[in-house]
Amino acid sequence: MDPTLRRVSLADALRAVLAHPIHTMAVERVPIDPSCAGRVIAGEVTAREDVPPFTRSSVDGFAVRAQEVRSARANAAIRLTIAGDIAMGARPDTELPALHAMRVPTGGWLPDGATGVVKKEDCNDLGAVVEVVDGAGSEDHITRQGADIRRGEVLASRGSVVTPASVGMLSGAGVAELPLFAQPRVGLLVTGDEIVSPGAPLHAGAVRDINSLSLSATLRAMGFAPVAYERVVDRKDVFAAAFARALGECDAVVISGGSSVGERDYTPQIVAAAGAPGVIVHGVRARPGRPTMLALVGDKPVIGLPGNPVSALVMLETLGKPILLRLYDKKDRTLPVRARLASRLALDPELEHLVPVALSRSKGGVDATPLLGTSAQMHVLGFADALISVPEGSGALEEGQLVDATPLSRVTSLR
Repeated sequence: MDPTLRRVSLADALRAVLAHPIHTMAVERVPIDPSCAGRVIAGEVTAREDVPPFTRSSVDGFAVRAQEVRSARANAAIRLTIAGDIAMGARPDTELPALHAMRVPTGGWLPDGATGVVKKEDCNDLGAVVEVVDGAGSEDHITRQGADIRRGEVLASRGSVVTPASVGMLSGAGVAELPLFAQPRVGLLVTGDEIVSPGAPLHAGAVRDINSLSLSATLRAMGFAPVAYERVVDRKDVFAAAFARALGECDAVVISGGSSVGERDYTPQIVAAAGAPGVIVHGVRARPGRPTMLALVGDKPVIGLPGNPVSALVMLETLGKPILLRLYDKKDRTLPVRARLASRLALDPELEHLVPVALSRSKGGVDATPLLGTSAQMHVLGFADALISVPEGSGALEEGQLVDATPLSRVTSLR
């Protein structure tokens, strides 16, 4: 008996695949630098040092003993003897004596004994002495050691993504290297006799190659390393050889085209024959993307996408992404955008619909404008910012109704 699930909901399709084990990428320790941004952390990362590493001034001014200047006012100035200047990047080698002050720059290391800093504009610098005319709140101009980050504090956890900002935070906390998952190689096989590359002559009956470029770009934006193989002609033996090569060289395989029942039926046959558990889902109750195939060969994911560009990208985002992210032992944490529907949507209630939308700002917040068309019309996704899901059995969605729009993958958008 064939165990393959057919015409199932998107939720059931995902549940069926995620019930099987998928291998997790190896861990490598990588020196921290800007190239780490966008990569996935493979273990807990803790601060190696306090931030700041010493108690310092948050303003340009004079280090003081706060209790000595608290009562200073314009009509009752307090004079302190200058004990010296604090150099930036150097630790004071003397304690601040009573009734003395030291000039200090923003970020300068406060000497022992100093409990406050008076801002430069609240003082009259007379050279050998300083006249404090407003000493209130001098304690507020100090940033104490560890006020930002404490040594040993957890700064990142397994599955989190290094961002451009977090590179700086981690480096500032003394982290010199990161435990990162190796980037998965995802083989991409695009099938079809009619496909020609950009720039090549467009002969009768031919169409430009869209999926090789769009799917590769999307995989890269999701955090994977796409390996785009040469276009596969519509022959069983050629496809079988290409699939075997991709499966052997990559951590996962994405196939575009050949997933429809009756259209090059050999694709699911070849995938199933490559190893158990084989084809788990073939066909989902959703539009676009109904002929999508989800499989595992051993613990390697195989995602069979429709050939139509919109269907292929929507299914890669909706089903492919959460499956492939398991290579990082990670779940998708992309946050939806709450938006108002800009026009009415009346769709077939017997299917779940994934509708591309363009997002724009308005006085009421964010508007979501549906981009409708066929699965072959690439402009539908070319101008799209997000997808909204309309559950099976839903009635029409009315203009102005609030919807959750899930952003499409963009470079460094992994969360």
